[in-house]
Amino acid sequence: MIDDEEIGGGAAAGDGNDSDNGGDADVEGSSGPPAPDAEGSDAAAAAAGGGGSSSSRGRERRQGGAAAAAGRPSHAMTRAPSKAQTKMVHSCIVKLIVQRVDPNYAEPWRTRTQTSSSGTGFLVSGRRIITNAHVVQNCTHVRARKSLSPVMFSCTVEWLSIPLDLAVLTVNNEDAFFGVGAAAAASVVSAISEGPAPSEPAPAEDAAGSTDANADASADGTDTAVATPSADTAKSGAAPKISSDVGLPLCPILPRLDENVTCVGFPQGGQQISVTRGVVSRVDINSHGVLRIQIDAAINPGNSGGPVFDELGRVIGIASSGMRGSSNIGYIIPTEVLSHFMGMTEDGLEASPLERSALNAEKIDAASPNEHSEQGESDDKQMQDVSDEVDDDSAKNEKKSVVGIVGPRMVPGIAGLGANTQTLESKALRKRLGLKDNGDGGGVRVSGVWAPTPLLDTDVPMEGNDTDAGSDINRLLVDDVLLSIDGVEVGQDGTIPLSEDRPYERIGKSYLITRHRVGKMVELGIIRKGEPMTLQVPLRPNRYLCPVYDTFDAHSSYVICGGCVFVPVSWPWISAHRKKGGFPSYTSISSKPAKGDEQIVVLSKVLADEVNVGYHQKQFLILRSVNGSEPSNMRDLVRLIIKGGSETNLELRCYNITQEYCEQLICLDVEEVKKAEERILKQHMVAQWCSEDAIPPEMKKEDSADVKTMVSMLDKCSL
Repeated sequence: MIDDEEIGGGAAAGDGNDSDNGGDADVEGSSGPPAPDAEGSDAAAAAAGGGGSSSSRGRERRQGGAAAAAGRPSHAMTRAPSKAQTKMVHSCIVKLIVQRVDPNYAEPWRTRTQTSSSGTGFLVSGRRIITNAHVVQNCTHVRARKSLSPVMFSCTVEWLSIPLDLAVLTVNNEDAFFGVGAAAAASVVSAISEGPAPSEPAPAEDAAGSTDANADASADGTDTAVATPSADTAKSGAAPKISSDVGLPLCPILPRLDENVTCVGFPQGGQQISVTRGVVSRVDINSHGVLRIQIDAAINPGNSGGPVFDELGRVIGIASSGMRGSSNIGYIIPTEVLSHFMGMTEDGLEASPLERSALNAEKIDAASPNEHSEQGESDDKQMQDVSDEVDDDSAKNEKKSVVGIVGPRMVPGIAGLGANTQTLESKALRKRLGLKDNGDGGGVRVSGVWAPTPLLDTDVPMEGNDTDAGSDINRLLVDDVLLSIDGVEVGQDGTIPLSEDRPYERIGKSYLITRHRVGKMVELGIIRKGEPMTLQVPLRPNRYLCPVYDTFDAHSSYVICGGCVFVPVSWPWISAHRKKGGFPSYTSISSKPAKGDEQIVVLSKVLADEVNVGYHQKQFLILRSVNGSEPSNMRDLVRLIIKGGSETNLELRCYNITQEYCEQLICLDVEEVKKAEERILKQHMVAQWCSEDAIPPEMKKEDSADVKTMVSMLDKCSL
């Protein structure tokens, strides 16, 4: 978890949202090396039309002379954006006013109070608005206003990626929002823009040597860039030409360290557009292995989702978060990640039902409450059953009905290898694993492999042949030494060169995985028992036993029995309680891989009533069994409670995660539970005794009115 980051989001509320990322930073996820940056860095003017400081201008002159002496183009020798260009850039930046209703994980049968917040977005080609996912997450209504207009327009959230923190919006009334003459105005600005026109397209290079994000995308069939300028324009340092369909140009290359950047948005403290400036401080990865850029320009609540420009007016990233309690540490999402996200949305690639909820791995016609898969082969069959059910639906969005999920479409999560690694800085350990160098070579030890490897929905296209993916020939094993990923050498500390032209900047190896889509085949160079081998391994979506992201893989499910509130463990649930006294640490299970339909069910709290006297202080306990049977998930819990209707008592055995050996027994009289149900639900304003997704599919075939009442279900069982 990242406890020290603060998302710049709700300016109206005055506070940022905490960015709590769960998961294990050592888990492999990843992609290939970034496209190399163009030579030269500094220019005289920023995208927002400012002049910069005197020290900045002095540095620009010095760098311009150095660049000229080296025979390469310098940004300082190019012309600054004109006033017309600056106006057009500002017209492509929008303020978002969001009304939202967030789930309440502390009391999951109700939602939180509606709140209002604001954020920033910007236009890209195709008449779309890009912003952060956390700006519009759980929204009920979104309105957008151009920075040069006083009129607000309603918007629709089309796509979300909670793990990547990106969203795509469309304006409901496009003609009124963009205006009839918008394209013509953009063409005029394009004509005003000066700069050397390329005589011929730059050749597209592959993999790490790519000079164009689009070229890299077409090479491996994964990622596509959006509204990026040509490689010649990037290298020549020419001022960018704004697209005729009104959208900001995206820079296809990573900015260099100490390069000047400008952050534009609508942060708290005022109603109009705001501009802050700084430099690129660091290129790094987050705890999930996804690329990010650190800058020292101020990022405050309300800046989230706004563009960050280089000195040529190209978007190099999206303002995302700032570190709480620090000075001038902000993070932006690079355009490379945005292009990866936009490519998936354009191809209509959605997250599989299994990614969205572990309950989707459950067999529809379960033979018994405790039956769930233990092997990857069984999981494949379960996933096929779910996919077959989904394929019967005519509408694409119907696959969400498998778990009752509604809302915007979501792309797949972050890709991973399903393995953990250990650094190899010990000469003795390197020799033990069969490495015959003197301790100065590369490679990391595979310390753990997820079993089974996280699965793909069969609708997600796979590259190559994955039929042998479960065999030892095509999968990592413990004590393998990972030497390279797609031909890029992995250092003994687990880092790789950032790119071919920036070999002295290093970054975590997970970047080589997370930059690809789920389903991509990667080539791994390994040493196994002293012998070199090459593996072709498919990338899988990372799934955790403790779900990480609200509304993506974590949902506010609940079951109430005799006043005892049971919920599945998730990071949103942990975040809702962790500041309370006596709340235990769930770190030991936070990064465990998910297996089949398994969930960790906990007794969150007890709604005090006569029926549960003696248990009022019980909370945060993991449920072990119900009448001697262990529930594998929330639906199993419902089945076991209903089955217990034929017994005299319901015996619930629980334990504290820090004292697993010390068992707590809760015994409830079944008849008293039946009598107390209506009273407890009415007193706490609970609509029904369990959430919709916790109701087993076979019980939904019953009368819907009976399903919502535990008494009727218990009575049926007792009969």
